[in-house]
Amino acid sequence: MVTQQAMWIKMWERQTRARIGLRGRLAVASLLSILLSGILSCTAGPHAGGSGAVRYIQIRHDVTPSTLYAQVGDEIRWHNLSQDPVRVGILDNKWRDHVACEKGFTRFGAMEDLVTIQPQEYVSLCFSKAATVRYNVWLHAQNLKGAMSPTAAIRID
Repeated sequence: MVTQQAMWIKMWERQTRARIGLRGRLAVASLLSILLSGILSCTAGPHAGGSGAVRYIQIRHDVTPSTLYAQVGDEIRWHNLSQDPVRVGILDNKWRDHVACEKGFTRFGAMEDLVTIQPQEYVSLCFSKAATVRYNVWLHAQNLKGAMSPTAAIRID
């Protein structure tokens, strides 16, 4: 025979499980919504005015051009045309404050100033303000003491 107290306990347990289940589902739905909106904002590639042109920096056994001229909002792509992975290192600290879009420069939500580019791949940045960004390219990603390009620059007007 089931007592009144046992019935109340069972009812309370069912309600608690239902509440936790609903809260858990809401938490998962909220997390998925946040992740989806973050992914969509990255793929949309926000631009901050300017011409929105794509400007290429080509990396082979050297880096060309050594000075790239761009407009605010242009996408700057470092394209690795060599057979080996390379590393790009941004030298200035203020560049992070002017990034309007990026590909390959963030890891775990933090902006990186040293990134590896696999062969035939690229990384890119768009800038929201006029600036000069200086960088170097290590032609062998695994050897940071090895061959390195002369310091190059991007001038954004």
